Amino acid sequence: MSSFIRRYGRPAGCVAALLGLSLLHGAAHPMSFLGTGFALQVVFWCYLALCAASLIIPRMMQGSFGLVAFCITLLAALLALIDRGLLQLVYTVRLCMEMEKNPQGFTSSMIYMSLKGKDMLLTGIWTTVRIALLGTGIAFVLAIFLVFLRIQEPERRDSDFIRALKWVAKSFARFYIFVIRGTPMMVQALIFYYFGFNLFKRTGMTVTEINHVWSFFISGLCTVSLNSTAYLTEVLRGGIQAIDRGQAEAARSLGMSNWQSMIRVVFPQAVRNSIPAIGNEFIINIKDSSVLSVIGVMDLMYATKSVSGIYFRSLEIYCVAAILYLILTWLSSLLLKWLGKRLDTPVKGIPSSN
Repeated sequence: MSSFIRRYGRPAGCVAALLGLSLLHGAAHPMSFLGTGFALQVVFWCYLALCAASLIIPRMMQGSFGLVAFCITLLAALLALIDRGLLQLVYTVRLCMEMEKNPQGFTSSMIYMSLKGKDMLLTGIWTTVRIALLGTGIAFVLAIFLVFLRIQEPERRDSDFIRALKWVAKSFARFYIFVIRGTPMMVQALIFYYFGFNLFKRTGMTVTEINHVWSFFISGLCTVSLNSTAYLTEVLRGGIQAIDRGQAEAARSLGMSNWQSMIRVVFPQAVRNSIPAIGNEFIINIKDSSVLSVIGVMDLMYATKSVSGIYFRSLEIYCVAAILYLILTWLSSLLLKWLGKRLDTPVKGIPSSN
């Protein structure tokens, strides 16, 4: 720790001083315990001046004097952060709760719209998490079936009928993956919804009856599930190909059939190795589910648009939505890291896209 302070203490202290000065720049709020914060501003300016002087006299900020100056500056910056950051936020929240109109300030408007539209935002968050979780789970089950079709290879001992059947199965899986991975999820959502709607409409059902059977949520869930199936199929295929062929051959030497060696030996290891990628697909679905708002799914993005339409302010509430998505993906990545440590599998950071 001491070596870190000796090496990076001055630049870190300068950053803390500049941050403290920026926090103390505005007027004090009623809950402030620092007032104008003049004493802290003096501390920050003195530290910046000492750092500037140390460029000429390097020994000035070395030893215990530099360590004490860094600690004092860091403590002053912490006090400024608590006073002008945390307490300012608490005061703004309390003030917005008592307001009847949307304030003009950017931060105040963000807080006001979040408080007034919290019911819709919470419903949107719950819908987003459900679609991502259920969609990834259903896609995993479908990918197990599709990956067996994808890896089928004709063998010499197969009859002509079995050879043709394997070729059809493999071609179907490759074509499905090609189409799904080659088209945007937004287009897929529109196609799936209107295809199902028109299909039920031909049975003579009314629009209300169709909405009960083929709701926006079910349509969005089908879209996410079928989209993720294509990606998880390739993930599982890569996991299977990563397993040493000697294990399958050893299983056959013990009397297992190809199917038994795949189910009991190869596939369990492939799933374990693919868990990080499956978890990353779940995080991707949290973000990509935002496109489902085009068909009316009450996810976080649809709730954000609704709140924006009520108060006629867009930038503020979309920034709130970005923060909420960031929190969801961050919490999910922490959960995946914990799961990866339990299973002793490496987990990467938050993925960007499919």
